[in-house]
Amino acid sequence: MIAAKSKNIREGHNKNSKTRTLFIICCITLPIIQFLVFYVYTNASSVVLAFTDTKGNFTFDNFARFFKEFSMKTSSIRIAFKNTLLTFSILFITFPFKTLVSYFLYKKIPGYRVYRILFFLPMVIFSICTTLMYTRIVGVNSFIAKGIGEWLNLGYTPDLLGDSRFANTFIIIHLLWLGFPGDLIIWGGTFARIPEDMLEAGRVDGTNWWKEFTRIVVPLIWPTLALKMVLLFCTVFSASGAVFLLTRGAYGTMTLQAWQYIQLLDNTSTTAYNYLSAVGLILSVVAIAISLTIRNITDKYFSDVEY
Repeated sequence: MIAAKSKNIREGHNKNSKTRTLFIICCITLPIIQFLVFYVYTNASSVVLAFTDTKGNFTFDNFARFFKEFSMKTSSIRIAFKNTLLTFSILFITFPFKTLVSYFLYKKIPGYRVYRILFFLPMVIFSICTTLMYTRIVGVNSFIAKGIGEWLNLGYTPDLLGDSRFANTFIIIHLLWLGFPGDLIIWGGTFARIPEDMLEAGRVDGTNWWKEFTRIVVPLIWPTLALKMVLLFCTVFSASGAVFLLTRGAYGTMTLQAWQYIQLLDNTSTTAYNYLSAVGLILSVVAIAISLTIRNITDKYFSDVEY
């Protein structure tokens, strides 16, 4: 009887083990297929396209075309590079400021709930709706456009998103407006992990808010800070904002991301895929090199903190 029970237990265990294995296989099969098709195959085919022409012959013409167009001062890709680096510079400069704003919200300054709503509200609205609303706010019939026209004595109301003198400025303003919410979510969770007794010890020693932020908070959140910085440099060539929705790259606002999309949208020739694959490969190599350099710097001069 004992032997029969042992046999039943073993059979039940084997059945449960097989069911568990089958369940795991079913759970990971779809993600693996998706990874192989949409990441491995897609990126591998892009590399192949970069080194081939439309007939499948090996060539470096796609790369030569890129460097030739980039050397021309008036080329669209040169303008796109300039605006992309400008956008990235704005994001990089405002990076510490966003961290500091998140710190003040974490400290529950007066009105912090209102600020959170104002910052998070654009994040829960579709991007098309926010850009449409923004175009109305700065449009020709808005008080902002009329005020700028009067301030500069133009004699007319300018189209702030349809004039090369103003378009880039107001795209950057839109970028700054929508650039806060994502960082606030990440920093809010990061600051919440800081042990309160460390901050209390600093206050007992007479530490003001600046010393608390620079000497206690920043060292404690450094792993997240370094990771965010590396991820920021990973997107150095994809810094764009809502250029396509606001101006479609016109009036001197073209960025690399918008330029690549428009090249495929407007170009019916199959050579666009080969050329853009080469451009993407060049940008990826440069971005990876920059990101690894930044990562090595952060690892070399600063150490991780555990708490």
